[in-house]
Amino acid sequence: MMRVLSVVAAIAVGATAVYAQSAAIGQRKEIMKSIGAAMKDPGAMAKGEAAFDLAKVQASLKTITDGTPKLLSLYPDDSKTGGETKALPAIWEKKDEFLGIYKKLEADAKAATTAIKDEASFKTEWPKIGANCGTCHKTFREPPKS
Repeated sequence: MMRVLSVVAAIAVGATAVYAQSAAIGQRKEIMKSIGAAMKDPGAMAKGEAAFDLAKVQASLKTITDGTPKLLSLYPDDSKTGGETKALPAIWEKKDEFLGIYKKLEADAKAATTAIKDEASFKTEWPKIGANCGTCHKTFREPPKS
């Protein structure tokens, strides 16, 4: 009987660890999807493909400033693999640098929230937001498969 209980306990611990791993990966993927979606309209505005719309820019910045702090705790050591993550091992090798990019993105988005008043200020501030994303994707994210 003790042997059965030991096996059941081991399975429960293993299942809990897998759930925690997949939960962190799933949560960060959802937040990143929302941030990626928030980048679309302002990205099109920055490229001249869409008319400037301050309300859309502000909504995008709110999504970024709300989501970014949540990401800081979603890279535990047990979430390096699984869940179809595109996170590279460099995240855990240079974790302070990696998390610093999220902190900078949040700070830049908060600053942009007050700084962007019109199209001219948008053109000055928005590239800072995109630069954070680019820095992270180049170093810490698996490139898209061609």
